[in-house]
Amino acid sequence: MTKIYDLKAAFSHFHAGMQADGYSVTLRDPTSASGFNVSKRAGLPDIIAPGDVIDVIIKYGWSALAQGWSPIARPRSSSRTIFQLDDLPPGAIESMIEAGWRPCYTQCTSPSKFQAALAVDHVDDVVRLEVRRRLVGIFHADPGATGAYRLPGFQNRKPKYKAYDGSYPRVTPLSWSGETCPKTGDLVAAVMADMAEKAAASVRHIDLDPEDIATLDDLAAAWQRLEHHAYKAYGLPWKSEHDWLMAVMLRYFGAVEDEVREALTFLSPRHDLRSKNEAGFERAAAITADRAFGDAGDEALESLERFHWLWERDFDDEKKIAGGRS
Repeated sequence: MTKIYDLKAAFSHFHAGMQADGYSVTLRDPTSASGFNVSKRAGLPDIIAPGDVIDVIIKYGWSALAQGWSPIARPRSSSRTIFQLDDLPPGAIESMIEAGWRPCYTQCTSPSKFQAALAVDHVDDVVRLEVRRRLVGIFHADPGATGAYRLPGFQNRKPKYKAYDGSYPRVTPLSWSGETCPKTGDLVAAVMADMAEKAAASVRHIDLDPEDIATLDDLAAAWQRLEHHAYKAYGLPWKSEHDWLMAVMLRYFGAVEDEVREALTFLSPRHDLRSKNEAGFERAAAITADRAFGDAGDEALESLERFHWLWERDFDDEKKIAGGRS
C-alpha cells in the first residue's frame, strides 16, 4: 500500500517539472471514459493549489480510489504553456533529448509507455493547437492526448495492465527539470510566422457578416465559410480542436453562447458519435461553448484580433462591390 507521504513525494516531482499555478484534477474510471472533477464534487474552486492536490484527492476521492479509479491532473499556468507528448515508445525520450529537445517532465505511465512535457513561455490558444499538432507529428505521439496527466505514485488500473498476481503498475516520474525548451520556442516562433502569412493570404475567402448569424441555417452556412478560412490559415485541425476553433470564431463573428452550443451539437464533424453517446455528446458541446465564452475564449479571441483589420477591410470591400461602389 502506498503511503500518503510517498504520493506527496511523487507529486512534488510532478510539480517541479510542470511548475503550474495549480491543477484541475479528475478521477477517471479505468474501464470507461466516465469520471468526475474532484473539486467540483467537493464544492471547491476548480483549480487546486499545488500543496493541496494530494490531500484533496484523498479526502474527496477516497471511495473512487478504492474502486480503482485513477487521478488525472491538468496543469494550469498563466505564465507558460506545456505541450504533452503521450504514448511514447521506449527510447523516444532519449532520442528527443539527443536531438536537442529539453522536456520539463517525463514519466512512465505503463509498461513500455511514456509521457513527456515540453514547456515554453505562455502562448495563445490558436498558436498552441498548431504547435501541438506539429510536435505530435515529429514524435509520433498520441494525437488524442488532452493535456491531462496520470499522477505519479498512483496505479494505472487499466484492465490490460493487470499482472498475474493482481497488481497494477504505478506511474513513475523519470525526470523533472522544469526548464523551458528553446527548441520548442523556436517552433512556436515558426508557427506564428506561418499563421500570419497564411491568414493574410486567405483573408479574402471570408464573406461573413456578424448580422448574418441568426438561425441554425445561417450558422450552418457560416460554419462552412469559417471552416474554409480555418483550414487555409491553420491547416486541418483534429475533430476535437475543430469544435473549439469553430466555437471561438463563431463567437468572434457575433454568435451568442446558445447559438454556439447549438452549432456544436448539430453541425460538428463529430456528429457521428451522437448515436454512441447522445447525452455525452451534448454535454461536450455545452462544455466547449461555455469555455469559448470564458477566460480561454477571451484569450483565443486576442489572437484572432491580430487579423481583425484585414477581415474588416475585406468586408468593407465586398460590401462596396455589392453596392456598386468603387
